[in-house]
Amino acid sequence: MARKSSAELSVVPIGTAVHRLSPPPSLIKEEAAVWEDVVATKPADWFQADSAPILAEYCRAVVMSERLSYMIQASMLGEVEDGPSLKDLLKMRDAESRRVMTCGTKLRLTQQARYTPQASATADRKAGKALPWLQKES
Repeated sequence: MARKSSAELSVVPIGTAVHRLSPPPSLIKEEAAVWEDVVATKPADWFQADSAPILAEYCRAVVMSERLSYMIQASMLGEVEDGPSLKDLLKMRDAESRRVMTCGTKLRLTQQARYTPQASATADRKAGKALPWLQKES
């Protein structure tokens, strides 16, 4: 295969735009909103069709975790007399939180997925230092 000239490389091809992955119709409105929010935070080609099932589960887990949090708040305020016990609600929310974290890590959404341990340590050391030109004068 012949090498492309610099003139050929400088031309942007038309019709090669990458489209963002759309939420599947199986998601409810709240889950689809989470999907749109997550997809919007990444480059257009970050999510491919093969990652759609994991992203869908991530969205379901986020929404369920939020719902369980509301149920826990209502239970703690005494607004709910029947239904699952506070202990059961906390256990369910803990399971959903783990699903959120697992799916988020698999999709490389977390800070952990972006840094090697060495780069993370370097960023942590730099974060604690104030820049000289931003320090207040006494």
